[in-house]
Amino acid sequence: MNPWWALAGGVLFASLLMVGGGTLLAAEKLRTSRWRRRIVGTTGKASAAGIDRWRQLGIRLLTTWGRRAAPTRTEGESAHVRFLTAGLRSRNAPLLFYGTKVLGATGCPLVLFFLLQLLTAHPWWSNLIMAVAGCLAGWYAPDVWLRCRIASRQTQIVEGFPAALDLLVICVEAGLGLDVALNRVAHEMARMHRELSQELETLCVELRSGRSRQDAFRRAAQRMQVEEVHGFMAVVIQTERFGTSIGQALRIHADGLRTRQDLRATEIASQLPVKLLFPLIFFIFPGLFVILLGPAVIRGLRLLSDAVAP
Repeated sequence: MNPWWALAGGVLFASLLMVGGGTLLAAEKLRTSRWRRRIVGTTGKASAAGIDRWRQLGIRLLTTWGRRAAPTRTEGESAHVRFLTAGLRSRNAPLLFYGTKVLGATGCPLVLFFLLQLLTAHPWWSNLIMAVAGCLAGWYAPDVWLRCRIASRQTQIVEGFPAALDLLVICVEAGLGLDVALNRVAHEMARMHRELSQELETLCVELRSGRSRQDAFRRAAQRMQVEEVHGFMAVVIQTERFGTSIGQALRIHADGLRTRQDLRATEIASQLPVKLLFPLIFFIFPGLFVILLGPAVIRGLRLLSDAVAP
């Protein structure tokens, strides 16, 4: 492998890591300063004000750039659903996201080009090609991060939803109304499954604000984009429409959900031998062959050399 390509890839990765690490560090410092102000009051107010000032400046710049790169109204509606699914409910989240894409598409190639010009002796046009690759990486890296965040959040919701549904069935059969039971489940699930608790709290807030139950449940299913949640919302809407027992319907749906989880676990377990086949062939079997057949091969070679030797 050409060391120049390895160096260019390392520089690109380091620049992306520096941008992401700086963002996480600034967010952590901001969170720490907020908690410090809550605990000690006015102590450290000057430093917190300085951090807030720089934060507001960065948000203003990213928002300005994001307005220029944001999609149109029809495309923005589908993009807004993606941010809700990822748990980003701030009004400026889409603008900050597209502003970060613009920053990555302009900052990464510039940093990469100047570093390559300083550290390598290759012609400028080859460094320019690497800068174009850095531009593409800086533009698409936020999209990859958003997809990973959505997938992680949906996985955590799926893992906590059966327990939440069982608890909801217990609350409803104990005599609580559906709205009160949802609020109770959201409160109880806050420690173990925070993402699901947040979605249920948002659903309870919409119900308390006067939104119809069908509309609120449809919006919740659209936000989470999880098959199990879609089925639960459909059961609740149909139960309310036809006037059947909500407790019995929820228990039947919970039993079906548990059965589906067992079938999914069985399917994953049945795929395990196939997934272990390649590690066995390429990593375990060669070692076994060396250990088992190595001494026999060495002894055979010695005997053959003794027999051939004059």
